[in-house]
Amino acid sequence: MRKIYIIIICVICAIGAYAKSDIPENNRTVFAWGADAGASIDMTGSDMSDINFSAQFGLKRGWINFLGIGLGADLTTANSCRSYDIFADFRTNFVNRPTLLFWPTRLGASLNYLEHNHEQTGFYGSTGIGINLARGKKYCSYMIVGYTFRERRYIESEDGSMSHDFKNLHYATVKIGITF
Repeated sequence: MRKIYIIIICVICAIGAYAKSDIPENNRTVFAWGADAGASIDMTGSDMSDINFSAQFGLKRGWINFLGIGLGADLTTANSCRSYDIFADFRTNFVNRPTLLFWPTRLGASLNYLEHNHEQTGFYGSTGIGINLARGKKYCSYMIVGYTFRERRYIESEDGSMSHDFKNLHYATVKIGITF
């Protein structure tokens, strides 16, 4: 898993090495960073709806609105479970000019801290539809409405006295954020 993160960082650095200031701004590679906050409704009936926050940094160029890595925290509202996400973040509108809509995708790992002091790592993925709200020369605010998946697995204690069948989580997610 660590090798994947190192490869992602190397790719981002390599793309950044080609940034030139004499290229028009929409075709120039520039550093970008941002944050978002939102809420996710659990669609599996596991009572795991949460409030989530994330921060990301990476690059943008032309039709790539954002390509980078990020960290997120998901705090469950009904119990003390929480998850921390490490992900690659990609957003595009498929054209070299500003548009109203874009496609966001996040893929990575979720560090899950579950009931009865269980910990596990699973797959994390998110996609949906993004809507640009306000835009300036140095920033862009947005809203994302989409789907989030978080992998969880069956756990049995070492002595065999306790077992839990943690099912995968499927969420309907709404986020609002800003990228600089």
